Amino acid sequence: MDRTLYPGSVLGQVDIPASKGQTFRALLIALLAKGTSIIHNPRLTPDTQACIEFAQKLGAKIQIKYNTLFVDSSDMKPNGSIEIDCKNSGSTLYFATALSCLFHVPVTFKGDESLTHRPVRPLLTSLRNLGAKIEPQDPESIPYTVCGPIAGGHTSIRCMTNQYLSALLLVCPMAEGDTTIDVPLLMEKPFVKMTEHWLENQGIEFFRNDDMSHYTIKGGQSYKPFETTINGDFGSATPFFCAAAITGGTVTVNGLDSNSTQGDSAILPILQKMGCSVQCTETSVTLKGPNKLKAADFDLGGIPDALPALAVTACFASGPVKLYNVSQARLKESDRITSVAASINAIGGQAREMPDGIEVFPVMAFQGSRQVKSYHDHRVVMAMALASLKCTGGLTIQDCECIDLRFPSFFEKFNSVIC
Repeated sequence: MDRTLYPGSVLGQVDIPASKGQTFRALLIALLAKGTSIIHNPRLTPDTQACIEFAQKLGAKIQIKYNTLFVDSSDMKPNGSIEIDCKNSGSTLYFATALSCLFHVPVTFKGDESLTHRPVRPLLTSLRNLGAKIEPQDPESIPYTVCGPIAGGHTSIRCMTNQYLSALLLVCPMAEGDTTIDVPLLMEKPFVKMTEHWLENQGIEFFRNDDMSHYTIKGGQSYKPFETTINGDFGSATPFFCAAAITGGTVTVNGLDSNSTQGDSAILPILQKMGCSVQCTETSVTLKGPNKLKAADFDLGGIPDALPALAVTACFASGPVKLYNVSQARLKESDRITSVAASINAIGGQAREMPDGIEVFPVMAFQGSRQVKSYHDHRVVMAMALASLKCTGGLTIQDCECIDLRFPSFFEKFNSVIC
């Protein structure tokens, strides 16, 4: 499926889907709690559906009624071997791998071709250090089999993705003994803090130092059933904020909590530094773009998913912009450093690939009447939709089906605020 979009400005308001990261954490903690948890306004996508299927294979009873998820984990007794198809969900792969190590049954993980590029060795090594059994001995990626339990102990892990550490933090409270984790490298710290927030709300005891390089988690703890509502997703809102930023328009995104612990909320201070104005209420955020964006360099180590949209946005700043410390973007649905730089250059922009990011240079407009690849990456699709607003003519994005897996209503919502 190809999509052709045309230049325009932005004015209006849009309702945004719920946070996928919060939905995952709520679902997984509900799975670990003994009882029934209620999750209102969950993000239901193929990603989260893969995680729901994982929970059901472990024996959880799950119902979806009136946009509410009911998770009954009171009688989970997995027996025999289990096979989990994570499809192309990296979140399910990492989180479900760790959670499976709490059980005494072998769980085998597989997925589609894209998951073979998701490195899993650091997480598996740490789980083995804590007592889990892993087959084969040292796999780079799927397929592999894990079997618990984990006993606790000590491990050290370099985290190119927060999901390694977030997964360990979720399961280690239920280990037999205490666990210490050294973290010599941690990318995406805001997302780990979001995990910590869930643990704190559950009364889980853990300690970490100020720079998040060392954790101690008490073993033998338990989670309790809960009821919560998932707020809107700042990651899904990012293209809309950036669209207003580059066109000097105004957009209101409904359903967002400006006090959210979501890491992607860091997009707001970045755009403010570039000259945008932001107004927040309890349930929405309004952003107005300036006449000309200001140039600055940004460390995106905490919000790698913002790289595609911000790279396009930065092309219309007053000078060169470096987006750096985001080498983990190479490990997403595509190598986003390469694919985004190539996409910008393909439409007449100037982007230079760096080992850990992208440097872009100012342009007046992108060239229209062009076709660009999706790279089968929904963030690239959304970034190119954003680019279409500043093209000299129509821009065709090829093979957009990947957007349906993550944000199926994106084009409908995007077009609703274009004028």
